Amino acid sequence: MVALRSDAARNRARILEAARDLANRSETLALNAVAQAAGVGVGTVYRHFTTVEELEETLVWERFDELAEILDSTGPTHLERVLTAHFALLVEDVLFERVTSRANPALEQTTALITELTDRMAKLMDRARAEGALRDDIDAAGVLTLVCGVARAARTADLAAEGPQAQLLLRVVLDGLGTRPT
Repeated sequence: MVALRSDAARNRARILEAARDLANRSETLALNAVAQAAGVGVGTVYRHFTTVEELEETLVWERFDELAEILDSTGPTHLERVLTAHFALLVEDVLFERVTSRANPALEQTTALITELTDRMAKLMDRARAEGALRDDIDAAGVLTLVCGVARAARTADLAAEGPQAQLLLRVVLDGLGTRPT
């Protein structure tokens, strides 16, 4: 990304802060509404984000950083810990769930972040498979899709990520990922 002039950087920060505030209040992220909340013209918003999808993706890049930190601090046998953390992030952040379930991200950086997450999950899953702790007929993209779907179901049912009902839903998925009985 090209370095922004200081006024443009301030405007971008104001736009992101206003959008994050609107999203936290479960309000629609229409670019006009974001401009009004940020106290800038809508043209200023469009100079930084040509679509709502671009804005949404930029807002959740830090979530990918959080998952990377979890993956960095996780041993080779902690697939469940990573999936549980991922589930919690998805339940708590509707934008993160929306972006990660998007078939075609709007921004190249988002595509790169999703690809990196999927590749790192695949490596973690390969280690779990080698230890006999994971079935061999599902890939990382499939597992991430499952966790995303269960998170959406939990959020739709208004379940807290750490609550017993949400944890039961996740447990069913995690148990299903275990090796099949012979």
